[in-house]
Amino acid sequence: MSASAQDTGAAAEGDEGFIPPEVHVCLGCHTVDRDQRQGASAAPPLWGVMGRAPAVDGVDVAQWDAASLDRWLANPRAMAPGTASRFPGYADAAAREAVIRFLRRQQ
Repeated sequence: MSASAQDTGAAAEGDEGFIPPEVHVCLGCHTVDRDQRQGASAAPPLWGVMGRAPAVDGVDVAQWDAASLDRWLANPRAMAPGTASRFPGYADAAAREAVIRFLRRQQ
């Protein structure tokens, strides 16, 4: 744990259990619990999303990878116009990369 995280008791990036602030937006509907099953929350679980087929109708990708997740995180409605997701997207590439880095660790 980093010195600043140790001072506050919070996990820092790179620490096990660290969830970036950008991912907290996702947690309103998604879970990151490895044992969570589809249908147990309002949206598909994020654990294991990399390499998984999208659970959203109309998304024209066979499986999620960094490039397709970047497009989704930039503008979900552009990839799936009828999506129920209320997430408007992140215009900031650094915010999208923070989410993608986190999702890579959730395997």
